[in-house]
Amino acid sequence: MDDLYELKRIKKKYGENFMKLCRELFPTILEQGGKLEKILESTFAGNSRTLYEDIVNAGQEENFKNFIYHKIDTEDSDKKFVVEKTPYELLDEAGYDLYECLTEEQIQEFKKYYKYEEELCTFRGGRLDRCIVFFAVKKNVEEIKRENFKNPEREDEYGTSVMGIQFNRYGLCTVSIKNRYNHTVNNPDATYGNDLNRIVPGLTQSFSDLLKKEYNLELNNANVENLNIPNYVVASDGRYYRYNMEINGNYYCPGNIIITPYERRKLKESESQILIDYFVLDLKNKTVILLDPEIIDSFIDGLKDLKDAQIKIEKSKKNENKTKIITIQKKGEEPIIIEIDNNSQIIRYENPELQIIRESFLSFNKGLTDLNLPNLQKVEDRFLYSNRNLNALNLPNLQEIGDYFLYHNKKLINLSLPKLKQVGRSFLCNNCMLNTLDLPNLEYADSMFLSENRMLSDLNLVNLKKTGDNFLSMNQEMSSLNLPNLEQVEDYFLYANRKLNSFNLPNLKIVGSRFLYRNEELTNLNLPKLEQVGNYFLYGNQKLNNLNLPNLKIVGSRFLYRNKELTNLNLFQLEQVGNYFLYENQKLNNLNLPNLKEIGDYFLYGNRKLNNLDLPNLKEVGNYVNTALINGNKINSDNIALLDKNNEVTESEFNLVKSMMNKLKGFFKNRFKNNR
Repeated sequence: MDDLYELKRIKKKYGENFMKLCRELFPTILEQGGKLEKILESTFAGNSRTLYEDIVNAGQEENFKNFIYHKIDTEDSDKKFVVEKTPYELLDEAGYDLYECLTEEQIQEFKKYYKYEEELCTFRGGRLDRCIVFFAVKKNVEEIKRENFKNPEREDEYGTSVMGIQFNRYGLCTVSIKNRYNHTVNNPDATYGNDLNRIVPGLTQSFSDLLKKEYNLELNNANVENLNIPNYVVASDGRYYRYNMEINGNYYCPGNIIITPYERRKLKESESQILIDYFVLDLKNKTVILLDPEIIDSFIDGLKDLKDAQIKIEKSKKNENKTKIITIQKKGEEPIIIEIDNNSQIIRYENPELQIIRESFLSFNKGLTDLNLPNLQKVEDRFLYSNRNLNALNLPNLQEIGDYFLYHNKKLINLSLPKLKQVGRSFLCNNCMLNTLDLPNLEYADSMFLSENRMLSDLNLVNLKKTGDNFLSMNQEMSSLNLPNLEQVEDYFLYANRKLNSFNLPNLKIVGSRFLYRNEELTNLNLPKLEQVGNYFLYGNQKLNNLNLPNLKIVGSRFLYRNKELTNLNLFQLEQVGNYFLYENQKLNNLNLPNLKEIGDYFLYGNRKLNNLDLPNLKEVGNYVNTALINGNKINSDNIALLDKNNEVTESEFNLVKSMMNKLKGFFKNRFKNNR
């Protein structure tokens, strides 16, 4: 009977599903009169109402079971190591070099090991004011490449190849082991669960001795994580807390709780303070503030001057998930609406008065699904940078956007920004669901515009004039694209597009390198005003048979490299070409270059069909040019000598080398067979 009451109490604290899991996993412990409940209370904080879902979704049921039984075995959990070696010696035996950073300059030396956008917050400066900082670096760190780890895991070889090991100088001295992946993986500031002994046995005691000797600090091991559940952190009181987000080593949790490296802090309800995301709404003083002075977030700009405002909080009547709606009513203005879920995360925001948003608006928020800012005209960098769930966005008057706008969004399907004229870098980069986009007034798009978008197939940008590099790069579905006023594009324009087969850019004048690089379907391309192209123009295209470039003057290397289908090409204004011009074109039999003055190496190398070439203005010629093709045609006699001086490869010479290579191949093949 006692176990029945115990299960009821567990259900009340952690939910019915978790109670059922405990009944299934721990029948013998439940017979011991309140022992399981006591273990759970000492292990999990009361803000863990989703504990069952979090354990099951992470596939941690068996680990959870073992963890609870291990808790009972106090002898195992109390195991200690007697060590006489220093942390430097122990880590050396484990294949690491250990460094202590005594200056900011020494900390910055380790930034080179971190991939862009995976750098530690430690590199922002000021960490030595409150922490003792070490770095452990694998001796073979140069051999461990980031690109070889497509599915990062916190304790994999790359993540643990460079670890920041930090201890608090003030308050409770605990350790934080920081991962090389940083926030690419879950809870990166608790690598190996902050258990130094998991790096090498005895390391906890060894560091404890060092800290006592050098800094007169007592190391506390209460924050060691023995059960790895995503979005849970072990605080200095030894209990697991669910958190919504981690920023600069601070964990913002449901239940008005903030976990810092120094303490667990619960906002006092008597002071009417409410934690929403990583902000505090103070109902008594009518303010919205950021607790962390290192965070920049312009969300608070739209919530100033609330002294005379009416603030009301009520449960949503439309939502079954028990969300709360905060209504802020300023005199003479439309109301501001903030809706938060039962984990205190912002999921909806409406502010009709907001016109300009500065840098990093809700840049750490991940839960927002609905945003309505009807009078917004301008946003700066990192707008909703980390958000992955936004699916309703209303910005009808937005005209200008900074860098990294909705950089990680995964849910937005339709978007209309009818007045938008200019966007910065990485606009909607990494969005994988967007299939309808309306930007009728867009004039300029910086680099990485819609890069990695995988769904968009039809786009009409009638006023776009200039783009940065990687415009729609890695888009796999774009089959219809209208850019009638585009004048200039930089590198990797439509890189790796697979579907576009006909394209008209009537006003394009300048393109960078790798224009339509590896497009495999394009058959028709009209560029009547194009004057200059970079390297790898239409590199790898297999089907182009109609190309119009009447004003082209300068081209870079590998122009139409290995095109298989083009038979006719008129380039009446072309004056200069780089290396590998029309290299190994198989079918070209008509080529007009009346104004060509300079050619690079391997000009028309491998062409077998062309037999009529008129180059009356040619003045400079590169190496390895098929002079047999050129000498028989109309070339200014002053240039014949120039051609003869270059290193030409005749067909007979080519066949001789090929024959020698085949003989060598046969020789080594027989040699290998005889040695077996």
